[in-house]
Amino acid sequence: MDGYRVECVIAVVSVLIFSPVAHSWGVDGHLTVCRIAQSRLSKAAADAVMKLLPESAEGDLGSECSWADRVKFRYHWSSALHYIDTPDDLCTFQYNS
Repeated sequence: MDGYRVECVIAVVSVLIFSPVAHSWGVDGHLTVCRIAQSRLSKAAADAVMKLLPESAEGDLGSECSWADRVKFRYHWSSALHYIDTPDDLCTFQYNS
């Protein structure tokens, strides 16, 4: 095999190996996003979240954020709870800092 073909084979194999990882958040991604989100909650929202979290979470929202990943294959009805697709023209959220 010439050098070009070897490079092509390496590129294709790399894409096949790393694509699943690159296209998913995984537990660490969910944990990170939820911890950042929890740190940005208002006092009232943080208090409400604390009331909703189970004792096992020990006040850490991140520990519960991968729930949808854990149950979506066992409880197939829950897959729709995992995400929402909203067309850009329907999103009316306005962020005011």
